[in-house]
Amino acid sequence: MINKPYHHGNLRNSLIENGIVLINQEGIKHFSLRKVAALCGTSHAAPYSHFQNKEELLKTMQDHVTEQIMEGLNNTIKSYPNPNDPYLLIQLGKFYVMFFIKNPHYFPFLFVQPGVEINLSMKEDETKNFPPFELFKTTAFPVLREIGIPEEKLKDSIISMWATVHGLASIATMKNVYYDEDWENKIEDIIWNK
Repeated sequence: MINKPYHHGNLRNSLIENGIVLINQEGIKHFSLRKVAALCGTSHAAPYSHFQNKEELLKTMQDHVTEQIMEGLNNTIKSYPNPNDPYLLIQLGKFYVMFFIKNPHYFPFLFVQPGVEINLSMKEDETKNFPPFELFKTTAFPVLREIGIPEEKLKDSIISMWATVHGLASIATMKNVYYDEDWENKIEDIIWNK
């Protein structure tokens, strides 16, 4: 048997992106380093120069997507001089939805397969929670308090806003959903719903 030539270029990133493709095509039960290596056009031993096992690659794949979302959300927050501007929450939602519209293969990878957990409780310091939700939650609390949302309604308001943007990201990335408007131009109106 002749081994395939070593992949030239950024093998680590190729393994991550092709791993996401593989999981979306075949599911996590059929995921293996050997199959990812085949998709990358490299030898079955090459992934081991970057990852000890498939579990490490899976974790890195989740981190890869989550870090991109967090970078965009943090940049959105930094672009606002007033962190208590309610429009900031709309912009965070818009970024979240548009991120998945531009990267539709990431949505099923993160949320259809086991791995990412979203804890909707409002407890402080949810370190194991999905970081984008934690960031949204900690950003939304002071904004909602400043605009006068009662304490007993804060949790419900945050869950409702999250459900709106997460649901929009879900339907916007589904292959069998059609929309006759441009998402980027309409997403703020849909989120704001006034």
